[in-house]
Amino acid sequence: MPHAVLRFLPAVALAAALAGCSDEAPQSQTAPPASSPVAQQAAVPFNDADVAFARQALAHHQQGMDLASLAESRASNEQLKALAKRVIDTHEPEIARLSGLIEAWGQPAPDDPNLEHVQRDGYISPGDMAALAGLSGKDFDRQFAARLLRQREAGVRIADAETQHGRNPDARDLAATTSRSQQQEISDLRGFQQG
Repeated sequence: MPHAVLRFLPAVALAAALAGCSDEAPQSQTAPPASSPVAQQAAVPFNDADVAFARQALAHHQQGMDLASLAESRASNEQLKALAKRVIDTHEPEIARLSGLIEAWGQPAPDDPNLEHVQRDGYISPGDMAALAGLSGKDFDRQFAARLLRQREAGVRIADAETQHGRNPDARDLAATTSRSQQQEISDLRGFQQG
């Protein structure tokens, strides 16, 4: 799967999509006919909020994996290393589901969130990622926990917007699962920061 497909629009796009909805129901769409199992599963109606969620969550998950992978060799705290592994293990299958939905709906691949013109909600800039990659030990642990916490909070906002405004059952189910898992990670990270 091309790396560019694993990127998404920032949460600002979701806010714009939802703001255009006002009191009216979001525009409903139906996926184009296809024969793959993922496409058949996603061939139920979807709306603009579903598309915004899938694109944003895809990029959010990819950046979460990029961030978590830094902890494997740089973190000194075993609790943080275990949390980072959990992020990777959770995000890999979710990325596949999100990619499948986007493809089944006939939507374009998400933009790369590392592009300078892309606004972010909770995303870590390329400069911050590079600075984090240059740290190790306790310095890395503190900065990693702070950045991952901010990134997880953005993920909950993205997922919660989908559960409130989305129409596609698979996307809504994935959003609910994402929100629960990231809220647990937020709790774990806050516990680490207080400890």
